[in-house]
Amino acid sequence: MFDRLSLTSVLDRMGALSPAGYAIALHVQFTTARYVFQTYDSAWAEYYSQNGLVLHDPVVRWGIAHEGVRRWSDMEAEDSMGVLEAARQHGLAHGVSVANLLDGSRSIGGFARSDRPHTDAEIAELEMLLDRLARMTADPDALPEEEREALRALSLVQTHTHS
Repeated sequence: MFDRLSLTSVLDRMGALSPAGYAIALHVQFTTARYVFQTYDSAWAEYYSQNGLVLHDPVVRWGIAHEGVRRWSDMEAEDSMGVLEAARQHGLAHGVSVANLLDGSRSIGGFARSDRPHTDAEIAELEMLLDRLARMTADPDALPEEEREALRALSLVQTHTHS
């Protein structure tokens, strides 16, 4: 059963581990995610959107093609469009991509810090938390309608209220 407090506490913990923000796409099919949570600074989110960077983002490309974790610093050679450099210029100096596949459903997260790289322990925790979110939201049809609405509302709140 969906537990909004558990979902909120997972997102809050991800935020604590990623003080420069995060973007999470849960249950991606083709190019659409069922739920999106995003806490990056609004200036970065606007720049990213206006410049169509999702099409060139090595973090997204890696997450769609792989499972596991990868530091953004290890993706520099795959970043021909300079997305990671632009992210650094917006305060996202260090980051990690986490991707999982649960029963054929892919979820991807990008997590950033401005102060230092994530530790291995933090990365392992982010991987576990993304898996938990994916499992919590795996079968929306199993949720009562009011819980589905609460999850959609929380997704929109997370996506649109951070500046």
